[in-house]
Amino acid sequence: MEGKNADIGYDVIQNPDCTINDNQQSCYAQAASSTSAIITKRTEGAYRAALERLLQGKATHPKYAGRPIKITPSAVAREANQSRNPLYTTHRALLSEIEAAAQRPTPATDLATTIGRLETKIAELHGDLRRLATEKQLLATENLALLQRARHAEDRLASRDREAAELRRRSSRLTVVK
Repeated sequence: MEGKNADIGYDVIQNPDCTINDNQQSCYAQAASSTSAIITKRTEGAYRAALERLLQGKATHPKYAGRPIKITPSAVAREANQSRNPLYTTHRALLSEIEAAAQRPTPATDLATTIGRLETKIAELHGDLRRLATEKQLLATENLALLQRARHAEDRLASRDREAAELRRRSSRLTVVK
């Protein structure tokens, strides 16, 4: 609860345990201490909620929304809309949790693995494509050669058929002498 302290002349957050007869500086220190504890708990809650959202791949920060993100103290702080400094000073245990979470598989690491695997597969498919294009060219060349041979054979056959017809025609004019 906030109130005006007439003796000191500024607003203080009143500690419910303090009375008007208590030392005002002591009450102010107690109030500031409890306020600091509340802020610390809220900050830690914000960091934990942000870490959980990042682990689930459900970030809400505009820079991260809809994208898998690598878990880092900076990413957790940004997602929580908090400074990184308290992670390194006040929330060391949470910093350890963030570092441990960074080692676990997340949508970002799964995505990176998937991208690597797909890039490898794409490279293999490009190799197959080049090999098949070369094979197709060789088959087309072979087909053209076979087509030329078939046309040449057909031409020779037609020529022989004409010769045979000519020979039959000539032989029909000849008479056999016995």
